[in-house]
Amino acid sequence: MPSTDRGVGTLGKLALGAVVVVAALVVATVVLAFLQNLLAALLGLLVTVLLFGGGAYLVYRLVSSIASDGTDSADRIESAGGAPTEPTDSVDRLTEQYKRGELTDEEFERRLEAEMSDTDQAVADLEAELE
Repeated sequence: MPSTDRGVGTLGKLALGAVVVVAALVVATVVLAFLQNLLAALLGLLVTVLLFGGGAYLVYRLVSSIASDGTDSADRIESAGGAPTEPTDSVDRLTEQYKRGELTDEEFERRLEAEMSDTDQAVADLEAELE
């Protein structure tokens, strides 16, 4: 018989085994509870980040739609098949007419050059007035 078994009888061995099993169960329970709490904390953090992030995004979209000059909605109407908005700039108007096929290449270039020379003349007039 080994020297450690001399003073411990069968009942003592059973009691020692029971203590080891109970200790192992306690350690396993503590580890599982820690993992469960860690998972709950991470999920709570994720939900919080998603709620605040979603709220911030909604506020951003609301503010940007209020602050926009309306070009976004006009672009959406045009891309959705609605009537395109008429450009206000004369160069834009010429470009749109050219895209629709209302102007030939030569006519587009001629009108564009005329428009640019008018613009150059207007700039020169303004510079003369300022001097």
